[in-house]
Amino acid sequence: MANNRDQDFSQAHREYCHLPEHHPSHEDDPSSSEHPSRTFPIDRYNPAFIKPQEIEAFDGSWVFMACPGSTTNCPHCKNHVYHIGCLVVSISGALSTTSDPPRSSIGVFFGPDNKKNLASVLDGDKHTTQTAELKACLEALTRLFVLHTTWQIEPPKKSTCYPLHTVIIKSDSEYVVMGATEWLSKWKENGWKKGSGQPVANPELWRLVDSMLKQLEYDIKVEFWLVRREMNGIAIRFAKEALGEA
Repeated sequence: MANNRDQDFSQAHREYCHLPEHHPSHEDDPSSSEHPSRTFPIDRYNPAFIKPQEIEAFDGSWVFMACPGSTTNCPHCKNHVYHIGCLVVSISGALSTTSDPPRSSIGVFFGPDNKKNLASVLDGDKHTTQTAELKACLEALTRLFVLHTTWQIEPPKKSTCYPLHTVIIKSDSEYVVMGATEWLSKWKENGWKKGSGQPVANPELWRLVDSMLKQLEYDIKVEFWLVRREMNGIAIRFAKEALGEA
């Protein structure tokens, strides 16, 4: 747990929570309402100043996005200046084949000791790694939708309200990230078929993900960040713990 001194430093490094100028909005692209860009723009971060593992700024029970314009982190709280309206949520899905039938689980991480964190075994008959990853994504989006309606956090200036305007879904699953950012719009245009003409796998889950994304994107920007497995350790641990395999 951070002490009061660390918390004071952390709050001092919160930045205004309007949509940052260096972070693209829906208005930047006329076609964004129909085909929004959902790829997390990691190239906006200069690795000389902010390493990939420093993009996440931990403050209390939340994880925020560091400001791409930051050039140094605080020696006390270790965070770069960050936007309190930009949340990072980590997800993972796990499959266990040690039992018959197989079991699967999900892990969703909003921040340390956050009430919205989840480590849960999945019900149902179909258990695959991909379905678990998709269900983790869907659960995170659903919890974000509820959170968006009740978002409250101490702003850097008490006289101003700072809304939740951007959420980043962090995952080591290429299937989820590429599906949400590149493939989903093409599948829909092709009648939920791949370019080869074959039906898309897990179409019912993808439809639910698509529906939830549409609801969220009325008010906030949703982006997906593909990371190496070692950068997604907490969500992976949550999923494995649910299966008793951590």
